[in-house]
Amino acid sequence: MEDIFKPHSLTIKSLFGNPEALYQIPRYQRPYSWGDEQLEKLWDDLREAQQFEANYFLGSVITAKPEEASNYLDIVDGQQRLTTLLIMLCVFRDLYPQINQAILDTDPFAIDFNIVKSSIRYNDRFERLRLKTHSNHESDFQQLVLNEGASIKNKRPFKKHLKIEEAPTYKFINTSAFFTEKLEELGVGEAGLFINYLFNKVKIIRIDCQSVSFAIKLFQVLNDRGLDLSNSDLIKSFLIGRIHKLYDQNPELKKQKEDQFMDDWKYCENIAIDTEVTINDLFVLYEYYLLGKNPEKSLYEELVTLFANKEPGDVIADFKKFIQRYKDEIYVKEDPLIYSLWYIKWSMYWKTIVLTALHTEYPEYSEFLKVFRRYYYINWIAGNTLSKIKQTSFNIIKWLKESQTLSFIRRELETSLKDISNNTINRAISNLDTDIYHEAWCKPLLFMIEYNQQDSPKYYAMWDKNIHVEHIIPQAYSKRKEWRHIEALEEVNEMDVWINSGANLTLLSGSKNIAASNDGLNKKIVAYDGRGNHKKDDDKISSFNITQNIVNDYKSNKFNKEWSKDAINNRWEWFCDEVETILEIDLSEIKNNSLG
Repeated sequence: MEDIFKPHSLTIKSLFGNPEALYQIPRYQRPYSWGDEQLEKLWDDLREAQQFEANYFLGSVITAKPEEASNYLDIVDGQQRLTTLLIMLCVFRDLYPQINQAILDTDPFAIDFNIVKSSIRYNDRFERLRLKTHSNHESDFQQLVLNEGASIKNKRPFKKHLKIEEAPTYKFINTSAFFTEKLEELGVGEAGLFINYLFNKVKIIRIDCQSVSFAIKLFQVLNDRGLDLSNSDLIKSFLIGRIHKLYDQNPELKKQKEDQFMDDWKYCENIAIDTEVTINDLFVLYEYYLLGKNPEKSLYEELVTLFANKEPGDVIADFKKFIQRYKDEIYVKEDPLIYSLWYIKWSMYWKTIVLTALHTEYPEYSEFLKVFRRYYYINWIAGNTLSKIKQTSFNIIKWLKESQTLSFIRRELETSLKDISNNTINRAISNLDTDIYHEAWCKPLLFMIEYNQQDSPKYYAMWDKNIHVEHIIPQAYSKRKEWRHIEALEEVNEMDVWINSGANLTLLSGSKNIAASNDGLNKKIVAYDGRGNHKKDDDKISSFNITQNIVNDYKSNKFNKEWSKDAINNRWEWFCDEVETILEIDLSEIKNNSLG
């Protein structure tokens, strides 16, 4: 049985000189990108090693057999180093064709022109390194570097050109000009000693894998740094490969299809940038949508199976439309329903479900969002984990794609919530009746209540440190004389229950929270009242309506300007009414609970 991977310790001479040393940078790799910083480090490391180390380890290279039949190996990791080393060899070839001529008869390990030339092109017919990232990249590399005499003609490009990520041409030019300068400084004699050391004493571990997918998994295990390659890179390569297979007999149409594909791909990458998410994660959302079930294989393997018989142009066009909806209808959408979904931790699932409703143009979309949000929030408040809602989430995707009616979806979700074994609704009701201050869903729930008070609410971010959940009666009330009237309630041992409940919590901005502190109600009201506070420090602070309600009651003398038992009971009933409206849940069982 053939090994799934096999490591080889190779000198640079063997790496580029052995008969099987034919490499290609596949389509799923990003273009060559090294600049002066990386080149200087490589050069300095090699020169220092030449002086002080008998042998030098330059790292590892991971290869894989390409999907198509080929004598070339795909470079999964190490493409930047290999490309850079090959450019250096081309400069050696062009700058010093008489390299080491004076010592060839006395040093059997001296590297001459023929060895260098063979390291660049095998049997003078096959390039040792082919760049398949784009057809233009391969031809540019050939003309600017690989062709004899070409590498030393290159002059340093302008810095503005080196910043263009999609144009490795300027990087090829810059790297060859860099090594031309360095090797000219050494002179032919010292350069001869350097290439002898480079070829004979510098080693690389080449790990040959039987498949690209395993090579990437191996890369992830061996490296702590972020993976340069992703499933999306492999998906791009697969789809471009499909274009070449489908239109190979028509070069003009093939180029047209590939150019259109790359334009659409770049557009998708820009959406990923605009929405602050990786294109890989966008493909995960698309995978969940297409499958409508829990994936059984890797993202790449699942999508390759789904795309196998589809026209690549149609695939990228549909994906582009799918993620454009994500940007327009989720990421930048100003809608309180969408706002409230952003707080839910099961983001890949809720986003896929909403996108499925959008992409299938579900006719009852707006009402569906309310039903769906209710299901997720009640599960969250009940304390359920992802495992409890995952299968139902995939069922929702399937129902939307099947155009099931809203009444059907509502009935199925209600059945799930009332399932006796899970008892989700009852547990959610019970959790709403206790200490909610320390729950992750407390702040989002207060935000939703706030959104319900406004006609055109703005989005409040959970991570906004300027917004706090405020205790109306402070947690340290017993240490403040302004709250001594609460001690009467303490005699029945009920304040500990109510202090962190929905009856005693509201929202407050950062500077106002500091101002309110543990003060009595009369001073808190000044901080709460956004409309009446014109201090310079608070000019940019917006007031929350759910907090302003307390101010209004105070000013109207509704509870004798005290946060009394009646005020707390009234706030509790109001809180329950709001939650009932938002989540369509019957809280009469706990709403009737009162203080004292």
